[in-house]
Amino acid sequence: MRQGAVLEPSRRPLAVAAALAALASLSLAAILQFPILSAPLVSAIDDVGEAVAALIAASACAWAARRSSGRTRLAWSLMSISAAGWAAGDAAWTAYEIGRGVAVPFPSAEDVGFLVAAPFAFASVLAFWNAPRGTASRWRVWLDGLIIALALTFTAWALGLRLIWQDPQDPLNEKLFELAYPVLDILILTVVILAIRRSTLQQQGRMFLLFAGVASYSIADSAFSYLTASGTNGVGGSILDIGWVVGYLLIALAAIWPGSALVRVGDRAPVDLWQLALPWLTVLLAGGIALALAVTGHPLDLFLTALTGIGAALLAGNMVLTHKDFLAMLIQSRASEATLAEVIAQAPAGVVRIGADLRIIEANARFASLLDRGQDFVGSTITQFFTEPDAAAFVAKIEALTSGGQETVEGETESQRADGTKVWMHWSATSVPNARGESEYFIAMFEDTTARHEADAAAAATLELMQRLNSVKTEFLQNVSHEFKTALIGIQGFSEFMRDADQLDVNDARAFATDINRDAERLDRMVTDMLALDQVETTGTALRLSPVDVNILIQREVMAAQKKSNAHPIQLQLEPRLPMVSGDVEKLGDAIRNLLDNAARYSPDGGRITITTSAMGATVTVSVRDEGEAVRSDFDNGLFGDDDVYADNPIRKVVGTGLGLSIVRQVIEMHGGRLWVDRLEGRGLEFHFSLKATAGAKATPAGGKVA
Repeated sequence: MRQGAVLEPSRRPLAVAAALAALASLSLAAILQFPILSAPLVSAIDDVGEAVAALIAASACAWAARRSSGRTRLAWSLMSISAAGWAAGDAAWTAYEIGRGVAVPFPSAEDVGFLVAAPFAFASVLAFWNAPRGTASRWRVWLDGLIIALALTFTAWALGLRLIWQDPQDPLNEKLFELAYPVLDILILTVVILAIRRSTLQQQGRMFLLFAGVASYSIADSAFSYLTASGTNGVGGSILDIGWVVGYLLIALAAIWPGSALVRVGDRAPVDLWQLALPWLTVLLAGGIALALAVTGHPLDLFLTALTGIGAALLAGNMVLTHKDFLAMLIQSRASEATLAEVIAQAPAGVVRIGADLRIIEANARFASLLDRGQDFVGSTITQFFTEPDAAAFVAKIEALTSGGQETVEGETESQRADGTKVWMHWSATSVPNARGESEYFIAMFEDTTARHEADAAAAATLELMQRLNSVKTEFLQNVSHEFKTALIGIQGFSEFMRDADQLDVNDARAFATDINRDAERLDRMVTDMLALDQVETTGTALRLSPVDVNILIQREVMAAQKKSNAHPIQLQLEPRLPMVSGDVEKLGDAIRNLLDNAARYSPDGGRITITTSAMGATVTVSVRDEGEAVRSDFDNGLFGDDDVYADNPIRKVVGTGLGLSIVRQVIEMHGGRLWVDRLEGRGLEFHFSLKATAGAKATPAGGKVA
């Protein structure tokens, strides 16, 4: 069985009750139409059936009241009282007709019960009213109600009320009672029609049952009044009594109509077109009756003419007010549209309307300023302003909106301005559906987040710098410790030898003292150089310049180094006719000595150290090559690399390559030269520094090689 053919569980009791009500109504109609039974028995069944139907409606409405709250509970309570009052009146009628076996007088006590039911029914329908779903105010609703009441009165008067009023045999009190039934029914039908117009989708089924029920017993009331006035109620009026039974059974079905506690989106929607047209159907009915009277040659009497004139005036007034309301709404709508457009235009974020094909329909000035463009991008694909990965991510998220998987999507994208600069934007988008529920277009908002990204990048760079500086601090302490320990080992060693020797030649003692003094001077120079480096970075310092023979200076430092250790053979490849340079001989000697120490530190025992000098034009170049296998620190590598963003930082020049190399670099730069390094393919490094040659000064020929 198809799922659509299965009745919902909440509607099964209603369907069963409707089937039983239809069966009971048809059975009673058959008994009344086909008098197979005796007349007293038929009359008894008729009276009891009417009372039972009214009591069923009263019980169902009371049950609905207990299950409701607020105005709905009041409405069902009033309807229950109305049905119970009518049942009481019918019980009195039955007591006369069946119990006593006499004709029921008119008017009589039972008419009080019948007539009392009408005000309670009227108040009950008013309690069902919701807030207007259209644009009409409360007094406009009552104007519509007056037009409906006049149209129904016109119809009822033309179809029979006129005969009741014009009957010369009935006294005035009887006429008033006879007219009270249809007049009260007209009022009830009027408010029911207005209630249906104001009803929500959730209430429409219940209100239609109420309307059908009231209309059914209203027809029976009007027929009763007409037949009573004509004196034929006992002849052919009994079949019309079925209207009361059907009417109250329909009201009982309305009371047990299944409701929902959920408030659906459609319940907040504007009033439907058929609901707007519903009140005017009564006017159309009255117009049809008037046309029929004219065609059949029955002119309008004075009362119908008066109703026609009043109705025309009300209709004209209603049209004028309706036009005024629509004009006011149009002005308000255009003002709201202009205000909204101004808000979007002045919004601090970029607002873009994007079509389903991802082309820009319109955008505000802020979006144009974000991309540094004019309005020429309208019609362009929005993704052309994004990078390729960001464009793919944007399309994927928009597809999620189209499929209904998400209501809002957002992301970050990097875009390019017209001037070629980059801008980071945070965006969020939502879909605007059409009447079929499909995405008609998208609304996207863009916010400039470039400053935030730059701040994040700066924070990350600062964090990295702090981490590297912390590593520099540790390495600096290690390097300084190494440099100082190297000198202290010599001082300690020679002094211990002199202390422990039983006999020591004066010349040996002087030699040891000389070495101790040299290491002490080395320590003093290193401390002095550290202070000097800091001073140079801040205030600068002066050099003791003089002509310097670089070859002789190198040979002196090599001889001093070999006296301390022969673990590394040193090969000299010196340019014989090397030009002189202008420099501080002591500082240049420190630079060469530190390069030798650095090469020895990283070279294995027996590793060769090669020193080369050369001249090219007015530049003298000195190179120190080692065969070291040890891995240099990151700061050693970064100091001489083109990708080192901190190469010009003063702290790098002091501690970036260890104290020795930092002194070399500072000394060379103080002389106007430069220091660089080459990484050899096999093993080791080759440090180079260059100095400007002194014009016209040539050095004496140097020796060939020192091994």
